[in-house]
Amino acid sequence: MSDLKNTSYSHESYSTHAGFVPLLTSKITTLLAPQPHEKIIDLGAGDLILTSKLSPHCTQVLALDASTELLTSGRSLFPESKYPNLQTKILDCRYLLQEKEIVDGSWDKVFSNAALHWILRDPTTRLDVLRGVHGCLKPGGKFVAEMGGFGNIDEIHVAITAALVMSGVSAEKVREVNPWFYPSKEFMKKMLEEVGFEVEVIEIEYRPTELSLEDEGGEGGVKAWIEMFGQRFLELMGEGERGKVAAVARGLLEGISRREDGRWIAGYVRLRWVAVKKA
Repeated sequence: MSDLKNTSYSHESYSTHAGFVPLLTSKITTLLAPQPHEKIIDLGAGDLILTSKLSPHCTQVLALDASTELLTSGRSLFPESKYPNLQTKILDCRYLLQEKEIVDGSWDKVFSNAALHWILRDPTTRLDVLRGVHGCLKPGGKFVAEMGGFGNIDEIHVAITAALVMSGVSAEKVREVNPWFYPSKEFMKKMLEEVGFEVEVIEIEYRPTELSLEDEGGEGGVKAWIEMFGQRFLELMGEGERGKVAAVARGLLEGISRREDGRWIAGYVRLRWVAVKKA
């Protein structure tokens, strides 16, 4: 679900440590409400777990993602023979606006779940992504999305930063490589309106989320989350030091994110909206 070219994870690791992502989608899919006659784009589709569930409910769905590995794995799980209306395209969605065969004003809806906080991280392409989505849609078409909102996983972010600073990395350097963009509701609404959308619904929700289980050796849980999703941060260290930094960050989080029963809980904040292209 990432659209940063130097951020990648395998289908296996994503399923193990972030399998909850496509499962916690009842609100966003209810807002999407796919119809049999509709053409839908899934922006940052990842391994197609969620896209495949949309497929039976619309006439066509196009899955876009920068990760060749995730899309290839997803296509093997959901082959064209069984999902003939599900197409895929490898695309760094920061540059959606340049894809004229997609940005053609013919789509009924654009959907995105848990991907835009990666895709919109680059401030130089942020508005162009939204302009691209707007250009994809028919007049009256809808952009329905959910992403990390302001305050999302603050405790994990601070722990990673502290662990890196303790290892000699400057706080400025850590800020520079931060791969995430978690906007406020007000800022997101302003951007959507700036490119021509009318915002029907926009809401923010605090949703504590259980991470994968941790084994007796301390693997899994928040450490595995950091090693996968915090990859850009850990690349500030030599390869042999990255696991140690993740372990330090885990230790800093022990009294905050680990419940008395051993489960790891992350402070997820979700931002979701329905925006309409004006007729």
